[in-house]
Amino acid sequence: MSSDDKGRSDAAAGPTPRGATASQGPAGQILVTAATAETAEELLLRLRRLYSAGYVKIELDGKRLMKLDSPVNIEAESNQWVYGFLGLSLVLGFAVGYKVGLATAAVGIVLYLTLGKALIRRRIARRVREKALADVALWRKLWSFGGLSLEASTQGGGRCTAPQDNWLEFVRQQDRD
Repeated sequence: MSSDDKGRSDAAAGPTPRGATASQGPAGQILVTAATAETAEELLLRLRRLYSAGYVKIELDGKRLMKLDSPVNIEAESNQWVYGFLGLSLVLGFAVGYKVGLATAAVGIVLYLTLGKALIRRRIARRVREKALADVALWRKLWSFGGLSLEASTQGGGRCTAPQDNWLEFVRQQDRD
């Protein structure tokens, strides 16, 4: 086949899909091989769909994700509890007496360590679901920071833990949705 004939057969085959490769098969046929490499954005979208459908669970390490340098932690969420109870303790301490102020501070500490931290963990989990799963840059920061893992709900689907495992390969291995 001359190079002129090959050019005509390539044109006759139409455009090659993005990421696909075209090669010449037996008898001059043009074979198009589907692309296997998906972009990070496409894989994150697929992960979001798998998570929404319940095929993949996202497990969070609340202790790790509550650290100050976590990409999904907002320091002000913790500070509002501390400053609120500190202010209330001071006001009650001056108005009623130091014993009441100290008791208010103690109650504030207990409430922060129980109720406050639980609410902050819930907000972080919501931020991971709503923001990190929608923004590939934030997801990559979160993955490199660590504190989360992906687990397939199907038997033998595997587990992927940040940052040592590759979340891209984990998503590629899941059944097509």
